[in-house]
Amino acid sequence: MKNDIIIRNAEKEDVRQIAEILVEDWQKAYRGIMDDAFLDAMNVSQRCEIEGKRYQRYVVATDGNEILGYAWLETAADEPADCEVVALYIRYAKRNHGIGKLLIQYAFHHFREIGKKTMIVWCLKENAESRKFYEKVGGKAFRTGSHRWGGKEYEMISYLYDLA
Repeated sequence: MKNDIIIRNAEKEDVRQIAEILVEDWQKAYRGIMDDAFLDAMNVSQRCEIEGKRYQRYVVATDGNEILGYAWLETAADEPADCEVVALYIRYAKRNHGIGKLLIQYAFHHFREIGKKTMIVWCLKENAESRKFYEKVGGKAFRTGSHRWGGKEYEMISYLYDLA
């Protein structure tokens, strides 16, 4: 499957699939970590509105017309990082097929090409699967913090990557 995957900049036509991936991923991966009422209230139409305003910052992994996953890349970040993968989501049924690795490697390459030196990624501290992935692709646990979703604070952890 990995041989047919193309990574490209997201387009307006991709917004619905991006929203579907995000809602499904959060509702499945974060169940038991985040508040059920918050997760149950998420819907694709609402996410289409939000993602439609920022899809230009995304790259998508595609196989034909299907979007398998996406990453949100930013060229500014808090010290000591100078770039960030703000989000990385894979269609739930397509997890563990190397798509996340392809997207993170794309981010490494992209940021190196434009002269960035240190990349940061944040994830939920209780999300063991994501933490394992970020560590496996070379991330070093860096700092903790918190983020508010649905009126509740959640602990976060960041991973740093030396791009030099």
